[in-house]
Amino acid sequence: MRDGYTRLLGRLGLPVRAYADGADAAFIPHAPAVAVLEVEDGGCTVLRELRDRYGPDLPAMLVSAERTAPADVVAGLLVGADDYAAESMDAQEFLARVRRLIERRGRGPHPTTDLRPLSLLTHREREVLSLTTEGLSQKQVASALGISIKTVGAHMQSLLVKLGVHSRIEAVALAIRSGEHVGMPR
Repeated sequence: MRDGYTRLLGRLGLPVRAYADGADAAFIPHAPAVAVLEVEDGGCTVLRELRDRYGPDLPAMLVSAERTAPADVVAGLLVGADDYAAESMDAQEFLARVRRLIERRGRGPHPTTDLRPLSLLTHREREVLSLTTEGLSQKQVASALGISIKTVGAHMQSLLVKLGVHSRIEAVALAIRSGEHVGMPR
């Protein structure tokens, strides 16, 4: 399937690099326009590594030939994928999904974004979002809360899913737009 994806992405005019496995992809020198990762070839692990390196704004799609049950899709989205699809999808659908991911990169929430999902956040997620909104880095948030950087990342990924946004910047913009302090009272 890798050759098929390479040819399809070439139609978009993107420079395409295919990697045999996740270990090779770990040496990507700069953030790609989009990452298309096969679940069966360690895509979830590579996705976490790419997110750690390039942040949550990197558009990423997980594809799978075998793991296409709803639980697999949900797991892939919770790992941080922006999209999850069966490898058997139509070529035009694949290209449309990739274009949508690339176009969304760097965009903030739509002005009519529903603010109600902020109420879905746990106490700790609200703390992480509040400190991030104040401009603290992930490392600084971890230090302030007495937790690991990886735990901060896990809370951030969870709150991004709950808020329906794709980046820390979008989450911060949503928090600011709400007009409320999302953290704990000081």
